[in-house]
Amino acid sequence: MSIWRESAGFAVVGTVGFMVDAGVVSLLAALGSGPWLARLVSFTAAVITTWQLNRRYTFKNRQLRHTEKRSFGGYVAACLVGGGLNLGTYALLVSQLPLFAHYLFLAVAAGSIAGMGANFLLARYWVFGGHHARH
Repeated sequence: MSIWRESAGFAVVGTVGFMVDAGVVSLLAALGSGPWLARLVSFTAAVITTWQLNRRYTFKNRQLRHTEKRSFGGYVAACLVGGGLNLGTYALLVSQLPLFAHYLFLAVAAGSIAGMGANFLLARYWVFGGHHARH
């Protein structure tokens, strides 16, 4: 599969991940959770969701270099790199700009955009970087 098809699939999966992330953070905040705990839970839910979708759809034609368990560990590690950019952007915006503190989903969106490129490159070349499966 070409990098363009994989990046398009990754973007679609990322959109689903964003919806999970933003939905969970908004729900937990509405239920009285603070913005930091809400984001930790929402980020975790988004990572699990995107792992499943990317493995099954975006990178389905690639043979994993490692066992599924080890590959998930690599995916989590890759997401932590992109997640550092993501969460750092979120924290900066929420702590410094009242608009983002009031509308957390905007801070989630900005953070998601900041981390998406790093996540794609690490997922494509490191986590799912095995050879294309022959059919």
